[in-house]
Amino acid sequence: MRVVLFIWNNPLFLSFQISTDILNAKEKLSFSIVIPCRNEENYIGQCIDSILNQNYDQSLIEILIVDGESTDKTRTIVKKYIDTYKNIKLLDNPAKKTPHALNIGVKNSTGEVIVILGAHTKVDENFLFYNNKFLQEKNVKVTGGTQLNIGKTYTQNLIGLAMEMPFAMASAKYRWSKSDQFVDTVVYAAYRKELFDELGLFEENQIISEDAEFNWRIRKAGYKIYFSPKIKTYYFPRSSIKDFIYQIFRYGILRVNVLLKHKNALKLLHFIPPLFVITLITLLILSIFSEFWTKITLFFLAVYFAVNIISSLLHTFPKKLKYFPLLPILVFLMHVSWGLGFLIGLINHFIKRN
Repeated sequence: MRVVLFIWNNPLFLSFQISTDILNAKEKLSFSIVIPCRNEENYIGQCIDSILNQNYDQSLIEILIVDGESTDKTRTIVKKYIDTYKNIKLLDNPAKKTPHALNIGVKNSTGEVIVILGAHTKVDENFLFYNNKFLQEKNVKVTGGTQLNIGKTYTQNLIGLAMEMPFAMASAKYRWSKSDQFVDTVVYAAYRKELFDELGLFEENQIISEDAEFNWRIRKAGYKIYFSPKIKTYYFPRSSIKDFIYQIFRYGILRVNVLLKHKNALKLLHFIPPLFVITLITLLILSIFSEFWTKITLFFLAVYFAVNIISSLLHTFPKKLKYFPLLPILVFLMHVSWGLGFLIGLINHFIKRN
């Protein structure tokens, strides 16, 4: 809201800008930021720097680095920060598993709000400001925002583009949505600490997508999760296609475990990639025995890649066309790897059950 004073018909601009956002934030909550890591010497420093550069009172920020016995320079780098900044702590995670690290951080936190962050991530300077604002303004216990992918190489930028495509990752709205809304899950969520007292900690007993499972418990308890693209994080994707595809494959397996534990969390979107893989494999086998099925297989792939190519073109046009030739192939590999992971997760479940 800008106030303009007119004197003798001449505008005198009294240049004070009253921020509506600031007025809406009733108080400043204290935050504990939990960062699981292992061998992250290339990223942990810039992650910490982005938190130290927040447009927020640093006395209300606690940074908990939970390290899984790193063998590189990660711990040395963190200890140098600790020598300068009193609000940074280094905790040990002998289990070397992410959910264990998250729970260690939660148990040792002192803030009113706990933020889960990845070591491959940088946060926008207003990240905590907007989490604080929406937690109070929307009267919710969980907030989160959008993940903007950035890369140091062509491959990282290519992977980042794929992760932001609705056609590639339709169920992950936080990767591409531009609208404030209530959602099922968010990336790098900010949780009011009392949620952990009420609902328990992150799941450690099985290989599971621990954040998705915890967010399901939150929704089941009747609480809402608020998403805003104003809450920005910047993520550095995997540096190789091989590592990225394996990451997506594991996502498929982990999603099965969440759905098996909470069957009413099932959505049609979860079944599209595994159905795509089953259909493709079936058609390829049938095409061995019949020219008719060969034609059906080619038609099936033609329709899929037509949609894939158009989506990729729209996503890269006009400034990122150099990524277009490889993007449809990468998206195809993502769909196949997630679908295979989901199917293998189901098979493993039934083998163990019998």
